[in-house]
Amino acid sequence: MAQPIILYDIPSTMPGKAFSSNTLKVRYCLGYKGLVFKTVWIEAPDIEERMKVIGAKPTRVKSDGSDFYTLPVIEDPSTGAIVSDSLVIVEYLDKTYASTPAVLPPDTRAL
Repeated sequence: MAQPIILYDIPSTMPGKAFSSNTLKVRYCLGYKGLVFKTVWIEAPDIEERMKVIGAKPTRVKSDGSDFYTLPVIEDPSTGAIVSDSLVIVEYLDKTYASTPAVLPPDTRAL
């Protein structure tokens, strides 16, 4: 049995509310595809340090030229992949788990 995909997400202080619509998009896509996943909650000030530790790629560059890390990020124990950015994650899921329902229509790149 495959290990669950790890979704790194930001906790919200408002019950029933997502902190980030981008992490919510990935959460929805994982559920839509029927993939087993677990959530690891990362407080916003801890994102950069934690993502560096797991080897995630930065998603942007700060004005000073240093790397900027954001969530969502997934870690897929089945393949060893660590994928950053919601669109890149969904493209990865569609390619890697092609036997599940596709999220992105063929020849498109919108989420």
